[in-house]
Amino acid sequence: MDATPVQAAEPGLQADAGVPWHASLRTRLMLWVGLLLALLLLAAIATAFYAARSRIVADAEARTRFEAQQAADRLDATMRSVRISGESLIDLGNRVELGREQLLAAMEAMLDANPGTVGGLVALEPGVLADRGRLAYYVGIAARGVPDRDLLADGYDLVGREWYQRTLQATSPWWSEPYFSETAGGRYMTTLNLPLRNREAKRIGMVSLDVPVQALSSSLESLRSLGQRTSLFAPAGTIAVHPEKGVAFAHTLSGYIQRAGRGDLAPMEAARAQGRALQFTHADARSGTTRFSVLQPVGDSGWSLQLSLGRDAMLADLEQATRMLGLIGALVALLAALAVLRLARRITVPLTELTASAGHFANGEFDWPVPHDARGDEVGVMARALERARDSIRLQLDQIGRYAAEQQKLQSELDIARNIQRSMLPRDRDFADGSRRYRLQARLEPAKAVGGDFHGHFLHGDGQLWFVVGDVSDKGVPAALFMVRALTVLEVATAAGDAPDRVLADAARHLAEGNDACMFATVLCGVLDLASGGLAIASAGHDAPLLRHADGRIEAIVLESGPALGFEAGDDYQVWHGRLQPGDLLFAWTDGVTEALDRDDRAFGEERLGAALQVAQDAADACDGLLRAVHGFADGAPQSDDITVFAIDCASAPVAGGWPRHLRVPDQRDRLPGLQQALASTLGEAGIEPRRIHDAQVIVEELVCNLMDHGAAAGVDALVLAVAVDAGRVVLDIRDNGAAYDPLAHPPPDLEADIAQRPIGGLGIHLVRELSQDVQYRRQDGWNALRVVLDAILPPS
Repeated sequence: MDATPVQAAEPGLQADAGVPWHASLRTRLMLWVGLLLALLLLAAIATAFYAARSRIVADAEARTRFEAQQAADRLDATMRSVRISGESLIDLGNRVELGREQLLAAMEAMLDANPGTVGGLVALEPGVLADRGRLAYYVGIAARGVPDRDLLADGYDLVGREWYQRTLQATSPWWSEPYFSETAGGRYMTTLNLPLRNREAKRIGMVSLDVPVQALSSSLESLRSLGQRTSLFAPAGTIAVHPEKGVAFAHTLSGYIQRAGRGDLAPMEAARAQGRALQFTHADARSGTTRFSVLQPVGDSGWSLQLSLGRDAMLADLEQATRMLGLIGALVALLAALAVLRLARRITVPLTELTASAGHFANGEFDWPVPHDARGDEVGVMARALERARDSIRLQLDQIGRYAAEQQKLQSELDIARNIQRSMLPRDRDFADGSRRYRLQARLEPAKAVGGDFHGHFLHGDGQLWFVVGDVSDKGVPAALFMVRALTVLEVATAAGDAPDRVLADAARHLAEGNDACMFATVLCGVLDLASGGLAIASAGHDAPLLRHADGRIEAIVLESGPALGFEAGDDYQVWHGRLQPGDLLFAWTDGVTEALDRDDRAFGEERLGAALQVAQDAADACDGLLRAVHGFADGAPQSDDITVFAIDCASAPVAGGWPRHLRVPDQRDRLPGLQQALASTLGEAGIEPRRIHDAQVIVEELVCNLMDHGAAAGVDALVLAVAVDAGRVVLDIRDNGAAYDPLAHPPPDLEADIAQRPIGGLGIHLVRELSQDVQYRRQDGWNALRVVLDAILPPS
């Protein structure tokens, strides 16, 4: 074929006219060379960065550990000096017979000599002093803003104070939680309480020393450098120093973790409660900051110190230097790529000119000449192929353009329809009412761009949560339109209805009107009373849901279904009534789940559905886990129907103060009513029904009396009772310090035998077994530990 005469043009002009600069071969060659150099430089910089980063982080963490230990030692020295002062006064009183005035003068001299204290209390029981009278006098240091005070003259009830009784019973000094003192000049204080005993070790009174919290926190000022944060915790967890405004003295550490959503600090609270040191890396979810924290106990005072250093502060200088190196490397790679670009111009000129002609063809200029078609090399072959395809390309481009426009418009409309349909479905939500918390989760996967499955929930009235799950006949756009109508009708019906059967009857009447397409929908409708957990469910041709109880048992709800919605008006719908207790989970689905097919056309079925539900942790895990099971079962087989799953779980709402609750067990039987009253109050806060509270009281009385008579040693700490409410169960942990003894080892009594022939004992343990669901015994660290578990019963609706 003869070549068409072509006027010569400059290569650069042809390239600009035919191919954008960013798509040319020269540009690609330049970019590949630049990219290769950049990758090499990046690998070198990254290697250096991570090596330096590891070293910097290790040094910063070591420095944080050292500074935390030093700060804890300084605090310990301050607090030990206070303790030594108090013990010195006690020792002086034991070695020298001091009168009332001499004792107070010694107290004042000791306080004046210790700059960390501002005042102290001396309290003696009657009969200790020579005048046989009681002493309760507060010695203040006027120069530090604290006056003296005669508590007996002021009518102060010292004996009735819990801290006084605790100190008399204590075997060692103890520090109080921080408290606000107007008497001490409007400052937060902490008090060291020391029991007084005479030479015969008889309890005769106490000495307490007041220390401003500021005196302790002042030693932490040097730690507050860039990126470092300090916190100080009292023995019971009260936050005395904290970097966030408004946190100190207002919260305990456990309370702050719950209020601020700082679950990353849970290991630190556990270590603090156990009095042990801890170092760990954690992430603050609120700010996204990763920090390294060290928790250091302050001697044996019960106080703890936290020192925290942010990872960003550790690496700020390194990251700045790395960015500078990266910029230099990028410039080097760019210069190398530009040099390659200049060399490539000499090689790619013919291809650039052919590319320019192809570019004109792409623009519809099919009369544009093709250069180099007379050449005998690959370039000539390409040029001649372009000429032969000229007419064919023109026709095909016209057809493709029309088809693409139509497809794009159709896909755009389907995308909009899918987004509109999804926006109509409610989001997952949590609900709480009194002692209950509910989590509602749902997932929908249409088989096409849009589908006919739907779910919804509506909060109407006083704590009445309505929910619906439905499946429209057919799939695609017609089903989606009927789904919109059905969901709207059901929402209006639940707002006006008072029971699920009435809602379905009302919706059936409205959906049957004007339904010329004869479409229908199966619907599961229910209402949940958030306060009591009461459930009422009715079905219009839909599969009944499953109820998984707190003990793992799955109950198939027996629910007779009525007619589907859309055929005709009807009111033949039966209602199932039940209750959602803490730990329970209600699960519903559409038939796209059970009828999902694998590659061999086998259906997923309800048995696999139950197995997936059995291992679910909560509502979200039930929905996501079932979808994973369905997709794994299908193994790539096409989805034949829309899939919808819906779940509601119930849990006990957290009670203020947290679990477990530790109740003090008296060492005398005549004081047991106080323990029973405290137990009833604790379980009542959690919403436990009175008859289950009574069962717990009977169990505690039987076991505690038995241990008082036969097991526990003497003293108020011989018996310990811990109470918890978790996952729908009441847990009673009873520990005693007596000799090893397993009450469960006795065989159950023969209740059929004559009472005169029965051996003594065994009936109490038998009663405990009958009232509880589980009883376990173990010997641990010199203590007998007995755990009793009862199913929690919440109040009826």
